[in-house]
Amino acid sequence: MNEAVLSVLKSHFGDDAVIEESSHIIDDLGGDEFDIVDIVIQIEEKLGISIPEEETFDVVTVSQLNEVVELNVQSD
Repeated sequence: MNEAVLSVLKSHFGDDAVIEESSHIIDDLGGDEFDIVDIVIQIEEKLGISIPEEETFDVVTVSQLNEVVELNVQSD
């Protein structure tokens, strides 16, 4: 798992949150669509990247979030 993504998720949901690649951000972590937007913004700031909004529409799992981040880290 991307360490920056894990760091932001732990910061957002708490250090005691159990976060795995398969974790569903809404169902497992108790987030909502606004949390996903906030998490993406935090990751962008932390990594100095820009993630196109349309790439985040279908992100609901940690694995999907990692894929989007990796794709945009490589393209910057």
